[in-house]
Amino acid sequence: MFILNAQSRDEKLKPKQLRRKGIIPAVLYGKNLEESLSIQIPQKEITRFFKTNSKGSTLELSFLGKKYMALLREATYKPATYELEHLSFQALIADEVVESVARIILLNREKVSGMVQQPQFEVAYRALPAHLIERIELDLEGFDIGDSIRVEDLEIAKDSNIEIITPLDTLVVSVVDSRVIEETLDEGDVEEEAAAVEGEQSEDAEE
Repeated sequence: MFILNAQSRDEKLKPKQLRRKGIIPAVLYGKNLEESLSIQIPQKEITRFFKTNSKGSTLELSFLGKKYMALLREATYKPATYELEHLSFQALIADEVVESVARIILLNREKVSGMVQQPQFEVAYRALPAHLIERIELDLEGFDIGDSIRVEDLEIAKDSNIEIITPLDTLVVSVVDSRVIEETLDEGDVEEEAAAVEGEQSEDAEE
């Protein structure tokens, strides 16, 4: 399990000033804490963490000599630059059900002859800490045009220890004929051109 070393938040510095110093502001909260803890973590440690983890990952948070089992609940980024701004961690309790998300990772995508479309990238669910799942791997080898998978088809949806929040009929991935996509796009271009011509003709008639 990944260990993150946190420090007490320097309240004298604004979040922007902290980030300039290579430090990411964060918060640790939970029912087992008297109050939320305002913390900060070096950017270098966060970078290492995100190489193998993401939102929904569990970890050990070390802070002022104490160790907390925690879940990364949220990571906030700047819209334009995608610069990490803030992290939110939830302290876990063994017998407390928590909400989390599991990433959907596609394997052997390059072995599929058709075009792979993935409209859903994560599954939201509720579970006890012992049953948290960080990622769902889907092996696409052998998939053909017309094949698809919905949330209800995933192994996580069949686990009695997990309550799925994402609608079960949500489409996760499908394989379509790339030629059909191209033809649809071409037809769209023709329709746009036809509409433009009609508009020009209407304007000429009015004149």
